[in-house]
Amino acid sequence: MTATATRERPRLSSEGRRTLFAGIFVAAFTVFICVESWAGNPITFNSLLFWLIVGITYGSVYAVAATGLVVTYTTSGIFNFAQGAIGMFLAYVFWQLQVEWGMQTLVALLLTVFVAAPIMGALIERVLMRAIADAPLVAQIVTTVGLMLALMGLAGLLWDPQETRHINRFFGTSGFNIGETLMPWSRFITIVVGLGLALGLKILLSRTRLGVAMRAVVDNRELAGLNGIKPGRVSMFSWALGSSMAAVAGIFLAEELATLDVQTLTLLILSAFAAAIIGRLKSLPLTFMGGLLIGLVFEFQQNFLSWTGRWTTAPLAIPQIMLFLALLFLPQARIEGKKLIRQVAPRIPSIPKAIFGMGVLFVIVAILGLVFERTDVRTLTLALLTMLIMVSLIPLTGWSKQISLAQITFVGAGAFAFLQWAPDLGTIGGLAVAALFAIPFGVAMALPALRLQGLYLALATMAFAQMAAILFFPQPEILGFDGKPIRSLRILGFDFSKPFTFLGINFDQDVGTLLFIAAALGVVGVLVVWLHKSAFGRRLTALGDSPAACATLGVNPIVTKLGVFVISAAIAGFAGALLGVFQGTATVQDFEMLNGLAYLLLLVVGGVAVVSGAVLGGTFLTLFTWLPTALPGWTWLQEALKWQARLGPGLAGIGIGRQPSGIIPTVGEDLRAQNARKRHEREALAAGEPPEPGAPPSPPPAEVSEAPVGSPGA
Repeated sequence: MTATATRERPRLSSEGRRTLFAGIFVAAFTVFICVESWAGNPITFNSLLFWLIVGITYGSVYAVAATGLVVTYTTSGIFNFAQGAIGMFLAYVFWQLQVEWGMQTLVALLLTVFVAAPIMGALIERVLMRAIADAPLVAQIVTTVGLMLALMGLAGLLWDPQETRHINRFFGTSGFNIGETLMPWSRFITIVVGLGLALGLKILLSRTRLGVAMRAVVDNRELAGLNGIKPGRVSMFSWALGSSMAAVAGIFLAEELATLDVQTLTLLILSAFAAAIIGRLKSLPLTFMGGLLIGLVFEFQQNFLSWTGRWTTAPLAIPQIMLFLALLFLPQARIEGKKLIRQVAPRIPSIPKAIFGMGVLFVIVAILGLVFERTDVRTLTLALLTMLIMVSLIPLTGWSKQISLAQITFVGAGAFAFLQWAPDLGTIGGLAVAALFAIPFGVAMALPALRLQGLYLALATMAFAQMAAILFFPQPEILGFDGKPIRSLRILGFDFSKPFTFLGINFDQDVGTLLFIAAALGVVGVLVVWLHKSAFGRRLTALGDSPAACATLGVNPIVTKLGVFVISAAIAGFAGALLGVFQGTATVQDFEMLNGLAYLLLLVVGGVAVVSGAVLGGTFLTLFTWLPTALPGWTWLQEALKWQARLGPGLAGIGIGRQPSGIIPTVGEDLRAQNARKRHEREALAAGEPPEPGAPPSPPPAEVSEAPVGSPGA
C-alpha cells in the first residue's frame, strides 16, 4: 500500500479564532466609520504627506512617553499611572525656564531633561516606589494615581490655571519644504529625537553593561543582587530615564498644542498607555510602532474624516478605544502567584454591630444637621454621598480584588436614569430604575474582566470610563454638553429639600435630604456586611485570594465576576441618583474619569475591605475641600489650607504605600494587639509571675500573618 504523506493543516485554538473574528469585526467597523464620516477631501500626494508628517510627529511623542513607561515597568514591576502628570509638570518647568526666566531654548531644554527630570525620577523611585515594590497591586496603583493627582494639584498651585501660557516653538515657524508641504523644524526635531531615543534605548539595553544589569533585575532581582548588581541603583536610573522621556514628551506635546493646560497635557500623555500595551509592556520596538500608530490614526481622522453634531468629541476617544482593543487582543494573562508580605486582614463586624454602628452614624448626622448652617449641611451631605459611592467598591475591589477605575461611569448612569424616569415613576421608582440602569454598564465592564485581571483590568476600566465620558454622556438624549436639571426627593408629597418639623424640632432646608441619604447609607452598609457573611461573599473572598484555587474548588469565576460587577454597579447607580439630586443638575464634567479616581484612592486609605474604611475615606475627601471655607482667618492659614485642598487626596494616596491595609484595619489590629498584651500582663500578674517587659501576647492575634495578599479575613 502506497500513500502520500499529507500534512495536517494547523488549526487555530479557540482563543485564536475569537481573536481572528474580533479582528475582522473591528476592521469592518473601522471601514464603516470611515465611509460614513468621510469628509470628501481629495487624497493627493501633498495631503498624504501632510498627514504623515503630523501623524508621525504626534506618534513620536506618544512613543517616547510610552517607551519611558515600559522602561520603568520592566525594571521595577510598577506601572506608573503618573507618567502623564510627570511629563505635564516638567513641561511647566521648561516654560518657567524658557519663557518666564528668559533662558535660551536649548539651555532650558537641557536643564529640564537632563537635570530636573532625572532628579525628579530618582527621588520618586527612592522615596515612593521602592517602598511599594512588594505591596499589593491595588496599593501600587493607588500610590501612582496619588502621585498623579498630587502633581496636578501642585502644578495648579505653582502656575495659575486661569493664565494662558505658550511654549515657543523651536526655530519658530521656519522649516523646509518636502514637495509642496512645509516641514517645520520643530516637527522635524520631534521626529528625529523620537527615533534617536528609540535607537539609543535599544543599544543601551542590548549592548551595554548597564542594559544587561537592567534586564537582569527584571528577570530576578534577588539573583541579580547576588551577582554584584545593585538593583536599587539600577531601578533608580530607570526611573530617572523614564522621567526624562516623560519630560521630552510633555515639552514636544505642549509645543504642538501651542498652549499649556494641566488636565489636557496629563490626559494626552496618558494616551501613550495604548502604545505601551501594544508593546505588551516589554518590547520597545513594538511600543514605538504603537505610538506611531496612535499618532497616524488620530491625524488621519483629523484630515480625512468629519465629525459634527453629537460626535464632535469622538476623536478624543481614539486612544482609549485603541487601548481597550489592545487589552482585549492580548494573550490570556497567566495567573501569577501572590507575593508573601505582612498584611493586616480586615475584620468584618457582625450584622448587629454593623446595625449599631450605622445607627450611631445616623444619630451623629441628625445632631449635626440641627446645629449646622445650610452650607455645612450640604458639605456633610456630600461626605455621605462620597461614602456611599465608596461602599460600592468594597465587594468589587476590597473582596474580589477586581480593580475598577470606572466607578464614576456607573454613578453617572444612575444620575441620568433618575433625571429621565423619576418624574414619571416618583422618587422610589426613580431610585430603583437608577440602580437597574447601571447594571448593563457593570455587565459591559465585567466582560473584559472575564479574561483580564490585575493591571490589565485596571487599564481597561480606565479606558472604559474615558470612552463613556467622551462618547456616551455628551449625547443630547443623555446629558448633552450643557447638563440637565434633576428634581428633588419627594415621597408621598413630602419634599425633602424643604424645612420641616419633627417631634417639635425644626429642621432647616436640605436637612431632610441629608437624613434620607444618611439612612440610605446605613441600609446599604448593613446589606454589604450581610453580603460578606453570605455564601456569595465567601466566593468573592476566595476569588480575590486565588482565582486558580477558586476554579479548582468548583466556584464558577465567570458567574462570580459578573455577579460582583452587577452588585457594585447597582449600588453606584443608586448613589449616582442621590448625587444628582444633591447637585440639582447632572453634567458631563461631573462624571469624567479623573473625578472618580479619588473614590478608590481614599477608600484604600481608609480600608478597602470594610464599610468603616469608606466612612473614613469619605470624611477625608470632604475635609480637604471643606476646611478652606470653614476656617477663614489669617492669610497664611488660608494659603496652607489651599495647598492641603489641592494636594491632600494625592498625598493620602501616596502615603498608603507604607500601609496597604488601610487606616481602619491597621489601627484596629494595633488596638487589639495592645489589649491582648495588657491582658497577658494581667494574667501573668494574677498567676504570680512577673511579666516580661514588651513580651508579645500568646497566642499572637490571628489577623496578622505571613499570608498571600488578599487572604480572607477572620
